[in-house]
Amino acid sequence: MANYRIGKFAIDESRCLISSQEYEQVVEPKVMDVLHTLYIHQGKVVSQEMIFAAVWPNSIFNPSSVQRCIALLRKALKEDAKNPQFIITHPKRGYSLEQVELSQSTKAKTQWLPLLLVVLVFTGVVVWQMIADKQAHPSFSQLMPLTSSELNESNLSLSHNGNHLAFVRGDKGNQHIWLKELATGREARLTKFAASYFALGWSSQDNALAFVEASEHNQSLQTLSLDLSSFVAREKTTVNRFTETTLTSHHIYWGAGEVLYFIEKNKQSNDTQLVSLDINSKQKKRLLAASEQDWLLVHALSNDGSKVALGFEAGQNKYRIDVLELASNTVKTIAVIENGIQGLSWHPNNQALLISQRNQLISLDLEGELQLIPFNNYQIIRDAQYTSSAESILMELVNVDVDIVSQTRTDPNTLTKRVDTSSVDFLPVFSPDSTKFVFESHRFGLKQLFLYENEKQKLVFANPDNEELFGTVWHKNGQQVFTASKDTLYKIDIVSGTYEAIPHPHHSFYLREMYHNEESILVSYRAKDGVTFHPAKFDLNDLSLTPFSGSGKRLSCYGMDLDDKDQIYFSNSNEVFRINSDGDIELIWQSQQDEIIGIAVEKQQLAITLEQPHSIKYQTIDLVSSNSKSWQLTAPKQHMLINASHDLNEFLYLTDPKRTRKLVKLL
Repeated sequence: MANYRIGKFAIDESRCLISSQEYEQVVEPKVMDVLHTLYIHQGKVVSQEMIFAAVWPNSIFNPSSVQRCIALLRKALKEDAKNPQFIITHPKRGYSLEQVELSQSTKAKTQWLPLLLVVLVFTGVVVWQMIADKQAHPSFSQLMPLTSSELNESNLSLSHNGNHLAFVRGDKGNQHIWLKELATGREARLTKFAASYFALGWSSQDNALAFVEASEHNQSLQTLSLDLSSFVAREKTTVNRFTETTLTSHHIYWGAGEVLYFIEKNKQSNDTQLVSLDINSKQKKRLLAASEQDWLLVHALSNDGSKVALGFEAGQNKYRIDVLELASNTVKTIAVIENGIQGLSWHPNNQALLISQRNQLISLDLEGELQLIPFNNYQIIRDAQYTSSAESILMELVNVDVDIVSQTRTDPNTLTKRVDTSSVDFLPVFSPDSTKFVFESHRFGLKQLFLYENEKQKLVFANPDNEELFGTVWHKNGQQVFTASKDTLYKIDIVSGTYEAIPHPHHSFYLREMYHNEESILVSYRAKDGVTFHPAKFDLNDLSLTPFSGSGKRLSCYGMDLDDKDQIYFSNSNEVFRINSDGDIELIWQSQQDEIIGIAVEKQQLAITLEQPHSIKYQTIDLVSSNSKSWQLTAPKQHMLINASHDLNEFLYLTDPKRTRKLVKLL
């Protein structure tokens, strides 16, 4: 039975739950690789695309990475970019490394001399650069708690002068906003009534807070004036009520002139945009709208109020960092990264950004250079920000606990805990005979695959590089499973625990089902619009990827499976399609009101899983006779159905994520 909710779970939940991968970029070796690429094409023009493909294979093209390396090379050679002697810029074409003319008698002895001189000069610059970087980026290693409360704490916001911290304490619906004086540790509760609060932001004079107060269906943007000498809240004012949009920002930024900056989402279209709101006039202005595949996730106003950094989800496992100049309304892309953004903030010097990404921090300068800030941590980081002196970093750490439980058709009122740890255990997939299942676990900060069999767990894939994994499928022999990182397929023997790594040239795709009659895997592949998923066939023999785009209605693969003849079936939220022998897409079933969350095909029987308010409905259709029947299963509250046995007698759910949040300081 194919996994349920693959698209919905992987996209929505990954933003706050499971998006993760170790990420590092060492600048110096990349610069040398760029130099080597130019040298082997000495005297010829090499395009930025060709350089990038040679130095960063299997990565999303980012011209700023190439430009940064060229700039460092010119710095090493002490040459003027406007009048270069060695590295020549050819507008709209690329770069070339000029040949050095040598006499025939000395050519053999000195043909490596130009490159050697460049390497020696560059090595000196690199050493200087490493010393400068060490001074600019002090080492951080020690995590210290900011409070001693046992309650959940989140939404931290540091005052501009660095003296006070505002944050939310409590669980959703029963929260208060608190104020903490960092030097003395003194705390005070600012709100009178418990509610759901988020997106805190200080005024430019540090004498007021902006925040959102939320109920089940409504949001209001509030401000609260503060008297820090007496440590009390004064006047609370409603600035805006959201009707057609919802505020999605991690923070509200309060600029000069009583202007608030935040991100909001349209309730109808789900489009996101950056807006400003004048507190005095109540006038709202759209500054930038996310277009096409872009989804605006986070933003950060620079300390001088001149720029806004923007973090977008811009495609499958693709995240872009832009900087908007408010005065000129111009936007510049400075980096494209992978594996999510959990927070974005500015360095006090306004020359670099701090990116929160799963369990690591990344420093990004305005030239596009990325630098990992290493420290020991196995929890999810949200909204990290420097203190005013940049000598320490404040952040929210989140521990997420998701367990796997099962339910049977014969005893639907009993839930049996199958996997219960204090970390994220998710995406279980039954074996072909439904006697066992594999699942992914993030215990100890590692992304690994385990086998559950006979009420025991066994590690089957340690994932030595701790890469992000994109789905798991069983081989039809029941002895092997496949999983995938962004550019490598792993074939794992579950008995011996050995595996074969199979690199491939494609961007990341999600594994869905093994073909019956050939060595291929059905995958879901992100379309060019960056939003919808297409089914595709990945051939294990020649590593080719064949997407099935079809024509007509846009695709959104909620469920996907293969019949015994390897015909592809897939669905969106209310329709089921089949790819026929001519490669065309045909509609074979349509739901009138319930949302489709999964499909499976077994022995000419199409099983469709539909979500209802308090139950799960199964519709089965005989593909030969077209006879149909249905039955229902009570859905356990706050559980997500993920997988079912092939005979539809056992069902695997994920428990509602339990999050434990705390505020810490990294020294």
